[in-house]
Amino acid sequence: FELSSSKMSFGATVFEKNIYVCGGWAGGESLKDLEVFDCEKSTWIKLRPMKMARQNLAMTALNGFIFVSGGEDSFKNVLSTVLQYSSQTNIWTEVKPMNAARRGHNLVTLNGEIYAIGGDETSTMERYCLSTNEWTFVASTYSGYWFFGATVYQNKIYVLSENGFEVFDPNLNTWQNLPYLDIGRGTQLVVIDDKLWAVGGTDDDSGHRATKALYEFDTTSNSWKKL
Repeated sequence: FELSSSKMSFGATVFEKNIYVCGGWAGGESLKDLEVFDCEKSTWIKLRPMKMARQNLAMTALNGFIFVSGGEDSFKNVLSTVLQYSSQTNIWTEVKPMNAARRGHNLVTLNGEIYAIGGDETSTMERYCLSTNEWTFVASTYSGYWFFGATVYQNKIYVLSENGFEVFDPNLNTWQNLPYLDIGRGTQLVVIDDKLWAVGGTDDDSGHRATKALYEFDTTSNSWKKL
């Protein structure tokens, strides 16, 4: 089930049991495209594109909307703008921009709020409140992160790259360093069957050599296991 066109550096998220893919890079320029993979019909459907093209963006979903943040345009300008997409109306709306321009960052949703993490090796993180339409800086990570894995697991935020492995407790507003995994950038963190997995990326910090590696993290023993 191929995408409608070849692309890289796009954003992706799961929303209403379907997979949404937005933006990216192809043919020497950033893209505006938004498309959804209908899992029941096993087909890709093109939706209304963004007004501004962007690559290296981040995506997440909250309260019936999809959110797209940051990235860079075709001229390599790093963006702080944030867009909200409604699948009901097929309309994009611009909301409050982030306090920092970010690319190669991540968005996650936790406890009804959105967290924008890292990008361009920065350690800053900020939180978006939908009801007030405001972004607020919260605790920074110990290391800077870009093109890294991030996910919510057991009501906490985990981040992973060649720069480190950390967990954020929203109740304490603190980060904690976890056992290092010798892995490069681009690795994704996913939760399946209540297990935290690190998938793919590169096998060294040069970012040039892709890997098929799959690891599982055990929160009880605080250790990684290669699968």
